[in-house]
Amino acid sequence: MAKLKRGWSDRDKNRSLGDIGGAISFNIWQISGQGVLGLENQGFETHTHSQRLDVISEFVAYLLQSVDRMTFDLFEAHERVELITATGLHLARVMQDNRREADGQGDYTGIFLKLLNQRIAEYSNCGFDLKEGPGFVFLRLLGDHVTDRMGERDSKWITGYIIDVVGNQMFSSLNRVLPGILDPARKEPTIDPMRSKNYD
Repeated sequence: MAKLKRGWSDRDKNRSLGDIGGAISFNIWQISGQGVLGLENQGFETHTHSQRLDVISEFVAYLLQSVDRMTFDLFEAHERVELITATGLHLARVMQDNRREADGQGDYTGIFLKLLNQRIAEYSNCGFDLKEGPGFVFLRLLGDHVTDRMGERDSKWITGYIIDVVGNQMFSSLNRVLPGILDPARKEPTIDPMRSKNYD
């Protein structure tokens, strides 16, 4: 089971939204990796580390949009943009390192950020409930995208499994850790209100 960061050892220390974004990105990456492992444990096959990263990319985008929805009423719009942007950029650095190990030298950051922006736009039109999490269309989109990444062998089963099991499990994991991570962000955020929500 992935070890998640549930809070801060020094709760009295002021932390910027960039710091908070780094902690959120750590949890998103861990939960996404656990999601891939869960698929494999159910017999859905990935064949290479590169393919696993393709699936992780989809889980990351899903969770990042979930964070955006979960923080909608907690922050002013410009604060939330700063937080989500910082989280996305942290994730891009992690993805860059992993892609170099899997696929060799190259600049993978731009490709990943483009994917995040595309998925954010898609998921932004889907229903979301703070208690129940992403709605059916939200989960269906995730399932379809993961199915595309996994290939044809189990394609007729993956989407349903994502909708019924994986998507909700990942949201539940995120929902358990996010409050303890967000709390210090209310103390003294560092904000640039002109910063775009697009990560690149």
